Amino acid sequence: MASLKKLLAEKTVSQEDLSYLSMLLDAGLTISECFDLLRSRKNETVFTEIRKKLDEGMLIESIISGYLPASIRAYVVSLLPSLSFSSCLSLSLQFQRRSEEGKKTLLSSLAYPLILLFVAMTCLYLFDLYGMDTIFSMIASFDADLELYRDMRVLFSIVVNLFYYGILLIFGLIIFFSSRKRIVYLYIFVSRYFPNSFFNIYYSEEFMSLLLVCARRGYSTKEALDILKAMRSKPIVSFLAYHMDESLLKGETLKEAARLSYYDSSLSRFIKIANYSNDFSDVIDSYIDLAKQKIVKRMKSYSLCIQLFTYAFIACIIIFIYQILFMPMQAISGF
Repeated sequence: MASLKKLLAEKTVSQEDLSYLSMLLDAGLTISECFDLLRSRKNETVFTEIRKKLDEGMLIESIISGYLPASIRAYVVSLLPSLSFSSCLSLSLQFQRRSEEGKKTLLSSLAYPLILLFVAMTCLYLFDLYGMDTIFSMIASFDADLELYRDMRVLFSIVVNLFYYGILLIFGLIIFFSSRKRIVYLYIFVSRYFPNSFFNIYYSEEFMSLLLVCARRGYSTKEALDILKAMRSKPIVSFLAYHMDESLLKGETLKEAARLSYYDSSLSRFIKIANYSNDFSDVIDSYIDLAKQKIVKRMKSYSLCIQLFTYAFIACIIIFIYQILFMPMQAISGF
């Protein structure tokens, strides 16, 4: 396994090298000069291979995707047809950093409570499957009255199975909706029937963050929307960019376009303020900061609810099991 990772690393340009490569290209150096400057013992194998292909007359655009980390490759492949390699690489690195920040926020808030819930439900499910019958058989040997507890045992089994298979169903739905088309359909459904949901806020913030990245690179609104529309690795961002572009082509203002149900309702208010501001970017930055605060606040609320539910459910089960285990003592005291 370690040798496989080492082999893949030798065939991939690291993200650090890509960042340096982007800076050197922005400074006006040629691609060959960049590779010569960045060559080191660590990256010598992959850089030599790329440089050899460049010397053979191949274009960097046609060969680079095979040497990129998976986290950046999807962005580069989407953007290369419409941008120069230098611009494509710079935007891809910034998009990837933004994506990593979003994932980090989600994982830091929900990873622990979801793992706790899943592990707790799995343990309870296995206990119901293999442990409860053994306990009841042991208690039955004391001639204890089990009628009431049999009903409670059935209820316990129903509740545990309901929640356990419910969690598995949720994970299954997450996998099912992970495809590009399905997640867009899900987003449309949630936007129409649950406006200003977490879904809306999270993807509106992501969309505006990437739009602002493009704007600060000097692209016009139309050019930025075209760039985001081409991003197949971000289907919802592409969807939002498409609908905003369509609205602008119909003659609507940016504020009117942002009023669509697909966007967070706060966005149109910030765009209205931005129209009267000297710095459009600063106002959009303020919206992004506010949206991030909303996301973190909701994530903490969801995390707390999941943890409280898990702890309360486990406490109820412990009390129930304690009552069952206490029955032999009651039976003995009856002799």
